[in-house]
Amino acid sequence: MKTTPRTHSNLRALAQLALLWAFALAAASAWAAGLPDDMPDSPSCPGNLMASAAGGWYRLTPGERSIEVHAMARGGAAAEPDGAMYVRLPGAQLREGARRQYRGLDRIAQPKSGKEYQLTYGKTPFSFVVASDAAGTQLTIGYGGQMHDYLLGLPAAETRIDAIADLDGDGMPDFIVDVGDDSYLLLSTQAHPGANRPSAQPFGCGC
Repeated sequence: MKTTPRTHSNLRALAQLALLWAFALAAASAWAAGLPDDMPDSPSCPGNLMASAAGGWYRLTPGERSIEVHAMARGGAAAEPDGAMYVRLPGAQLREGARRQYRGLDRIAQPKSGKEYQLTYGKTPFSFVVASDAAGTQLTIGYGGQMHDYLLGLPAAETRIDAIADLDGDGMPDFIVDVGDDSYLLLSTQAHPGANRPSAQPFGCGC
């Protein structure tokens, strides 16, 4: 079969895409292997978190208009609000208090695969698109003229956007995303153009 310059261009594009997926898979595997091994799994885990020697724990409680961010401190109250999630972020900081949710989250909470959503958070334009194929489920977030790719889960996994809010205080939208049975936190302050790994994996403390 005779090849043309266009054929060579297509082959190069496919090779680059395969390399990107391979890098993303390797990064995701390395990140998953490095998850903290001190995640409590009992219904009383807020108390366990505060008794833990490991620091950097936050409680995230999504609401309709905001997501409440609370830094867990040893010796503090062990109350667990409904729907609360817990995440450990050593070396990173979130802004505490009620962080404003993206308005209209309910309209995009279950995004259509392959559809690009162009939105605005405050005065900051951003976009995202979810795609799922044989390699896995990918979320691409665009802001500041750059695209940020995350490989998050199994192929054809149901994806839900739990929260879009500025959790780290840089004015950019951060995401909490459910893919299948797993949740992921994507912080803009830890993102760079191209392939990224999630910042952390929030979890609940229910039975």
